Amino acid sequence: MGSVTAIDYDQLFSASGRARGPDALAAMAHLSDTNNIQVRMHGGLPAAANFPFESFSYTLRNGQRSTVEEASKVSMAQQYNLTLTGHPDLRHWMRQHVLNQHRPPSQHDTYVSSGTNHALEVVTALMMERGDPILCEEFSYFYMLDSVITAAGYKVLPVAMDEYGMKPEHLSKILQQRSELGMNIPRLLYTVPVGQNPTGTTVPLERRRQLYKVAQEWNLIIIEDDAYYYLQYPNGADKLPGTHALGASYLSMDTDGRVVRMDSCSKLLAPGLRLGWVTAAPPLLEKMAMHTHASLNGPNGICQALLMELLDQWGEAGFEKYVLSMQAEYQRRAAILHAAVEKELTGLVEWRRPTAGMFMWLKLLAGVRDADEVLPQLAEDGVMASDGDMQLAAIRLTVILHNYPERHHNILKPQPGLLL
Repeated sequence: MGSVTAIDYDQLFSASGRARGPDALAAMAHLSDTNNIQVRMHGGLPAAANFPFESFSYTLRNGQRSTVEEASKVSMAQQYNLTLTGHPDLRHWMRQHVLNQHRPPSQHDTYVSSGTNHALEVVTALMMERGDPILCEEFSYFYMLDSVITAAGYKVLPVAMDEYGMKPEHLSKILQQRSELGMNIPRLLYTVPVGQNPTGTTVPLERRRQLYKVAQEWNLIIIEDDAYYYLQYPNGADKLPGTHALGASYLSMDTDGRVVRMDSCSKLLAPGLRLGWVTAAPPLLEKMAMHTHASLNGPNGICQALLMELLDQWGEAGFEKYVLSMQAEYQRRAAILHAAVEKELTGLVEWRRPTAGMFMWLKLLAGVRDADEVLPQLAEDGVMASDGDMQLAAIRLTVILHNYPERHHNILKPQPGLLL
């Protein structure tokens, strides 16, 4: 799994992180599994014979069907999670996929998460105290800002962006200034490097190398929230990357064990699964798995069983085919939205053609000072958009939610005076 991590996580954990250990149920399960216990009278576990479901079946959109019916799998899906890291078969798939996809150069491991939002709460709680700063892109994911950082009493340090993402020179300047003033140096840098929410930016390889170097210089842990990683379409419909040409991740260049990579099923498959996977250095990953198990008893067991059955049914070739189909659909819809904006809003907004993810970010021109001047009128006209940023006159549009037909440009046709 690579060379030994260079990061001393014991020096980086918060008080809560240092205190975090396995809960009693997980400890008893481990003791039972490692001692050939024949009579199990230790835990408050319902008897498998009393579970209501004997199997789980599903039908895919293409008509293919499958059923989870092996007794041990059906029982595990309905029982408490007795492992800290997720169902063994699913975790094995995720570990192998990470190894094949990213080939991390440092020691790492992977566990099944209950989705990225929860994983973000977990990693910040383990590594931050109330009042601590965290580095983020100046325009960033609203859930992270509002429901994780602000709600927990952490402080945002916004890093300036350009069309290539976070600017390394500004990141260095922030850290140097804080050092000279004797202020706390943040432990964490949070970034969405592909199809960034809300700007749609994707960070190129050389910029990633520069940012990773700054992280090394200041001993930062990089939270790589890569929900849109598989949804890349930079070269149009004829050259979709599949899984084999997606480009280097921060994890793939992580020689130190300082990257916490978060992958999500929410955008690639379905958000209702509430599943994903986290890859990080073992000392941190173990704490994250303990925290997840203690707070949620781990990810949903039935969803884990269904996902594993689906991945088995697909195989490697089927998964690749599915990823390509998703990239094709996102690219198609992004092209329609780009054409609509180009036709109807040229001169009224600034934008870039989407190359990954779900979003197109429009900077409002023509003297508009705040998106709130525009959004209510759009809603009255039947178009719902999102405020692109509270500090800037911008709107975020999604390329995927609305099932608009080809060349349906008038969804964005401005009313007279709307943007004047």
